Amino acid sequence: MSIVGRLLAVIAAVFLLATACGGDTGDDVRVLTPSGTATASGSSTSGSDPERPTPNPTTPPTPAERADVAPTAEPIPEQNGNDIDTQPEPSLVLTPVVSLPDPIALVARPGTGSGRGDLYVATRAGMVWLLSADDDEPPEMVLDIGELTTITNCEDGLLGVAFSPDGSSLYVHYTDLSGRNQIVEYPMSGHRVQGDQGRVVLSVDQPFCNHNGGHIAFGPDGYLWLGFGDGGGANDQFGHGQNLDSLLATIVRIDPEPDDEADYAVPAGNPFAAGGARPEIWAYGARNPWRFSFDRTTGDLWIADVGQNDWEEIHVLRAADGWAPGANLGWPLYEGNERFSGSATPDDLVFPVHVYGHDLGCSVTGGHVYRGSAIAHLAGAYVFGDYCAGRLWALTIDDQGMDARVELEISVPQVTLVSFGEDASGEIYVLSFDDTVYRLELAS
Repeated sequence: MSIVGRLLAVIAAVFLLATACGGDTGDDVRVLTPSGTATASGSSTSGSDPERPTPNPTTPPTPAERADVAPTAEPIPEQNGNDIDTQPEPSLVLTPVVSLPDPIALVARPGTGSGRGDLYVATRAGMVWLLSADDDEPPEMVLDIGELTTITNCEDGLLGVAFSPDGSSLYVHYTDLSGRNQIVEYPMSGHRVQGDQGRVVLSVDQPFCNHNGGHIAFGPDGYLWLGFGDGGGANDQFGHGQNLDSLLATIVRIDPEPDDEADYAVPAGNPFAAGGARPEIWAYGARNPWRFSFDRTTGDLWIADVGQNDWEEIHVLRAADGWAPGANLGWPLYEGNERFSGSATPDDLVFPVHVYGHDLGCSVTGGHVYRGSAIAHLAGAYVFGDYCAGRLWALTIDDQGMDARVELEISVPQVTLVSFGEDASGEIYVLSFDDTVYRLELAS
């Protein structure tokens, strides 16, 4: 039985029991801190926003140090009943694929190779590397925008990359030398990026250096989706979370093709295209959406939003509901499911489908719904992790909205789990600031 089947069976059993009883460059830099609000030990803060410690790339945490940040995950509830498969799932491993300094994003170029496709890996210092689909050549650097961005002890640098649906253009999302978010389009020539032909699509000013967001992806609708944080600091101090006149703290949807008057167009179906807010906004009330992804089977949009004091959260905007246009993810009115500030409860609030506390980690790293073929028991589960703890989990949501999280019992060093990627065949990759790109696989 797959992990989805097991989890649904467990959920059903727990629900029935409850019914019966009544009852969060340089090659030596390792600093990206998607939250910037909690210590690596997972302790919460109160109104402050300290930087996370910078791990030493040559001195990985000791087992004892890992134990301080990565306590044992909640066990799967005991199961009663002969119809529930209690056999352990096959073990998983993280197989190193390539070593690159601070890998931060991985995408497959459409229409390339067979199986996994050509993979392009972005590093935080501003370089993009090609991993050939044939696995027979070393990585090749195909773009270097290092002179356009910089790395500080904050959350800047090259943050995200995405290919156009036909693979003819690469879009990059980075912070420039002034700290602004820049989304730039580069045409492709063969397998290389034409770095001298960049076209700025969108620029967004940032008042502070953290909470830049930075993710970028094309949706099943063919439009470009972008994630921006709330402007940094703590407690939404710049007031962007519920401000519909700002692109900060939002998920944006645009058509990146220029028209006669602008560098991009606003799709007519955007919720505020007719007025009432910035027309680019699709959803708002995000704190720092550190990775979102579309389920390649259902089209559902999964958004991991980094919390502040207590809770990390994951939202799902269902494709069947049109991705909930105008969804309010709640920040700073709510952190997770708990009131954070104010007293308003807007009608457009969309609460997370899953939260976890800072006893398990302190900064969620969003992943992908697994749709590959190599790991059958993960089919349909959302694979994600925590930056601070380095741990990986699988999450399922049933038709009644009940969530179940399973520890995958694999991890990377603390304060290094920065991103996930997906190849053309749906297999999942894990990017770590231990200078490694891993592939998630069954143990041999």
